[in-house]
Amino acid sequence: MADTIQSIHPLRALSQDSTLSCVLDLEDPFRMTLERLEGLIAAEPEGEIRAYLFGLYDMRRAAVYAGGA
Repeated sequence: MADTIQSIHPLRALSQDSTLSCVLDLEDPFRMTLERLEGLIAAEPEGEIRAYLFGLYDMRRAAVYAGGA
């Protein structure tokens, strides 16, 4: 099942030498500030990867509103 999930994950198409790939190697998107995540979203062109980042952002905002910071 893990192979199936990995084959359809939006980040599968991310180039290893892209700026976003380098950022994600160094920073945890689940721990970075919402402002930092907004910046990554703004820098990413329309597509699956940007939609994935928006999903992370929405999840993080929900956690903040639920009191989980």
